[in-house]
Amino acid sequence: MKKHLAVLMVLLVLLCGCAQRHTTRVMPEMPSVEDPAPTPEPTQEPLPQTDGALYGSVGLLEEPTVLVSVYLNDAATGSIWTREARAAARQSVAMAVDWLTEQVDSYGVTADISYDDGSDTSPLSYTYSLRSRLRGGVDSEESNAFLNEMDALCATLDTAELRAQYGTDHVGFLLFLPVSGTSFTMAHYAEDGTDFYHEYCCLYRYDAYVSDPEPESPATFAHEILHLFGAPDLYEGSSDPYVDGALTAYVQQTYPDDIMLSTYAEDGSNLYTSIDKVISPLTAYCIGLADSCPELEQFPQLADVEPGAFHYGGSGPQDLWPDSGVVTV
Repeated sequence: MKKHLAVLMVLLVLLCGCAQRHTTRVMPEMPSVEDPAPTPEPTQEPLPQTDGALYGSVGLLEEPTVLVSVYLNDAATGSIWTREARAAARQSVAMAVDWLTEQVDSYGVTADISYDDGSDTSPLSYTYSLRSRLRGGVDSEESNAFLNEMDALCATLDTAELRAQYGTDHVGFLLFLPVSGTSFTMAHYAEDGTDFYHEYCCLYRYDAYVSDPEPESPATFAHEILHLFGAPDLYEGSSDPYVDGALTAYVQQTYPDDIMLSTYAEDGSNLYTSIDKVISPLTAYCIGLADSCPELEQFPQLADVEPGAFHYGGSGPQDLWPDSGVVTV
């Protein structure tokens, strides 16, 4: 079950006036002696000003994008990222980006995604010591304190120097949580304006849906990264306003291998040597890789899709309460 939860954040702001938005304990491990550079203390720098902030900090796949990796350590519970664990997560990110690049190329678009390559001089890898406690678990309902802390952290790391170095204004974040949980993405919604501008994936070390500790799969990483580019969940329970029961049933029948439907193999297992999924024509349309899709006539609500952008639907976010924000895979 994966989540993009910006809707819930906005609702909490409306209700309590502050920015908002989900552990299985793991045995303590010895810290690595070769950590990436620690992050600076969050300062909540001014948000970048964009024209309408339609897409948030990431944008569309046809544009150069930078993904900054931040490994979160929870020293209070002994849950930290060792050098070996970081290397495994980095390998899954590389596999996810390679798969994504190949899939996008099949639609005639060349992806340009910069990410942590593991080099000693990489400016895209940080460690950070959490102040707030992690919860994790199947529901992964992290605290508002955690989400506020991550908002400030991302704003601090999104610097003019980083944008100048990579020649792009599109910066997203991969936040690695050292516990078991259900990975989710905090996506920007068009109605937010410049609020909740910075977009980030929270990627847990272990998959909470398996009984024995098992790392999150590369397919999960790819699924969550696609949320940054505006891909909706296409399974039952999706919070996207144009994804209803009829559409999810259609996707299950027509595009059973769409990565936005499920990240698991046919037998329900995780794969680690490959990503055996595709970006279907429907998902391609939703993220702007195609101008149309075969489903437009059958599902006319898709005509309201703005490629790469999330919308609340209805007259505002309050229309989605109480189920808004809960998006699964």
